[in-house]
This record gives sequence, structure tokens and C-alpha cells, in this order.
Amino acid sequence: MDGSAENGRGRTESSSSNLSVQGGHIRCSSPFDPEAEKLDLFKTFLKLEEIDTDLYRSTHQLRGRKSHNRVYGGQVVGQALMAAQATMAEGLHVHSLHSNFLYQADADRPIVYEVSRIRDGRSFCTRLVRARQGGVCVFSTSISYQRDEPDAICHQTPMPTVPPPDECEDIGAFMHRLMNDPATVSLEGQRAAVAYQQVLDFPRTFQIRFITPREYINVPLDKPMKFACWVKSNTPIGDDKHLHHCVAAFISDVTPVGTPIGAHAARGFKLGMAASLDHSMWIHRHDFRIDTDWLLYETESTVAAGSRALIHGKMWTRDGRMVISSTQEILIRGEKKEEK
Repeated sequence: MDGSAENGRGRTESSSSNLSVQGGHIRCSSPFDPEAEKLDLFKTFLKLEEIDTDLYRSTHQLRGRKSHNRVYGGQVVGQALMAAQATMAEGLHVHSLHSNFLYQADADRPIVYEVSRIRDGRSFCTRLVRARQGGVCVFSTSISYQRDEPDAICHQTPMPTVPPPDECEDIGAFMHRLMNDPATVSLEGQRAAVAYQQVLDFPRTFQIRFITPREYINVPLDKPMKFACWVKSNTPIGDDKHLHHCVAAFISDVTPVGTPIGAHAARGFKLGMAASLDHSMWIHRHDFRIDTDWLLYETESTVAAGSRALIHGKMWTRDGRMVISSTQEILIRGEKKEEK
């Protein structure tokens, strides 16, 4: 899965902002306008239309890659969280979700989210959300919620020592430099950049800054592949913790797919396709914000075999609290060789 909606039908322009309507979907055009991006993020991406009891419809999709029309998987995860939250009582916060991407979704068509109320207990509640398009279930996720409880025991993996965000390079500048300044970039770096551009397409609603990118492509192929970046929302989200969880789920699907590819691409691997197969996330501390400060997101691929790679992720706040863990398995296939 991957995504956005651009079909050229019914296009109208707004004279007061950078918004346009294309095929019934609100779109935002350059240059970056924080207010327009906030509208694009919340009025379209995160806001679902309630069409019946426990039944919701998306109003806007995002493409995962510019080169095709698949919906971006992180958006489907975020929208599923929005649908499930609409059925929850006050005082419950999501602590885990386990998702499967079943079929690719078309970015030019709405997605319908069906919520099943599996369990409503005093401490924990469970929701099953199925995303359907054209009568086909394209995605499913089991989401568990918990009431606030004090720590019984407490420990965590410490945050790695990395440069602060203001000393790291913005993703756009990094990609531009790798692709357009061959005199200062190694052949390995250029190969990795080509692969990254095939799988990393970052929405303007976020700032993303790479950390020591050279280390990601120079790692030996018999070692785990790592990737790390600082992430932050460009637009204010407000005090609703659940919205921060949805946006974190959105961004958690961006970098895992690129984690195992860079080092292999630097050594000549040519990517044919990459797609998320499943995605799980655990929220350990629900009181983080992703709009007023940066989160460190580190991903690590521990194994790749059978055209699949497994990636583990961790997110920390700048003060070192580990707030999220994630796992994802992705399908990776090499470029097909032309038959002579």
C-alpha cells in the first residue's frame, strides 16, 4: 500500500490560499503555507466522514510514491486509528496496533473503514478495523486501548547519542545534494540516493532530518541495517493526545521501507519494488507531542530473506523518553532483468 488523489477532474482554484479541489478532494500546492497544510492534514487526511454506526469514509488519500497511485500505508493506519477512536469512551488511550496490508488501495477512490467493537473491559478495550475499497478488504488492524495506570516497573532502551536536529540535514536538501552534486558524493552515495528516492516520499506536513547518513550506506552487509532521523510536524496539532498518536502512526511508516535498502543499493542492488506487508506499533507513553518538539526515530533491519526484510523501530522524545516501538515486514524485489 502507499498514496494521494490526483485525477484532473473538477479542478477549481481558491483565490485566498494555495488550495485547489481536484476530483472532489482538497489539495495543497506550493509554496508551503502552514495554514493550508493544517487544513490538508486535519480536514482531509485525519477527518473521516461518518456514514453509519461504526462506519466511516475517508475524504482524501495521499500517494505513497510519486510514480504510482497506491495509497500511502501510514495514512491508512492513521485513519484506522481515527475511526476506532470515534467509538471509544473518555480516558482510554491506544497502546498497540497490529496491521496487515492486504491489497493495494487506489488513491483516486475513497476508503471505507468498518469498526468492530471486539471487547469493552474496565481496563482494556479492543477494536478491529477493516478498510474496504470496491467491496474488497484492503487493510485490517487490531487496536488495543488501555486506561491510565501508574508504572509498576519501569525500564527502557536508552536513546542513542546523536547530533541534535539543528545540526542535521533536511531530507530535501540531502536528496538534492546526493542526486545533483556528483563531484562531492561517492558513487555508492549516488546509488543509495536513487534507491531512497524510489521509496522515500516525505509529505510537506512534516520536517525530517537525517542523522549521519553516510553510516547507513557504509555498513557491512553481514550487519544489521540502521537508519535514524528526527521528525516533527510542521503544523500545530493541539492538545488532543489521540491526534498526536495518529500523526505518529502516519510518520512511523515512512522510513522502515528504506532502512534495509541503502547499503545494498550502494553495492549495486537495483530495486524493482518495495511494499509494506504488515505494521505493528506500541505506544509506551501517550503524553508526547510531535508538533512542538522533535522525536528521534531509529529503525533497524535485523534480517532479510525470501524477498522480505524485517524492521524494528523506536521513537524517543528529545529528553530521552522512549515513547513508541514499531515492527514492520516489507517485500523487496530486485529489478527484473530484460530477456534477450
